[in-house]
Amino acid sequence: MEPSLQAVAFQAAIGFVIAAATSWFTIRLSLSKFRKEQLWEKKALAYERVIDAIHKAKKFSSEHLDAQYSGRDLPDEHSEEPHKLANEAKDEISRAADIGGFILSAQALEIIREYERQSRDTKHIGSWYEALEYDYGITDHCLKSFIAEAKRDISEVT
Repeated sequence: MEPSLQAVAFQAAIGFVIAAATSWFTIRLSLSKFRKEQLWEKKALAYERVIDAIHKAKKFSSEHLDAQYSGRDLPDEHSEEPHKLANEAKDEISRAADIGGFILSAQALEIIREYERQSRDTKHIGSWYEALEYDYGITDHCLKSFIAEAKRDISEVT
């Protein structure tokens, strides 16, 4: 006995519904995965910019401290150039944080705010050497804290 036209149409309709539902579900999963990957890339780039800026700030004080420890000549502590470079690095940290502000975690932004606050708190510093040590200490702490937060935040996206 041959299947009726109604039975064939019913089986075709069920096949179509199953195919459509499977396609819809697959597309939704793919879009969700794509969005997560896009967010991960944006977060990674934002964190990378801030980490790079913090590294530049740390490098400034690190190089000057190394020169001090090894007895090499340092630029005159009263010249504008060392202060200009340090300020540019700090401005870059703020700029990178502002650019990534909608992507970075609240904790990451708090780390930067604390770093900026500590950078302005220089009343207790009496010499160029103390300024370098203080700057290196707060910058190193900020870098380590920020990297740890970046790892935690980015791992939540995946």
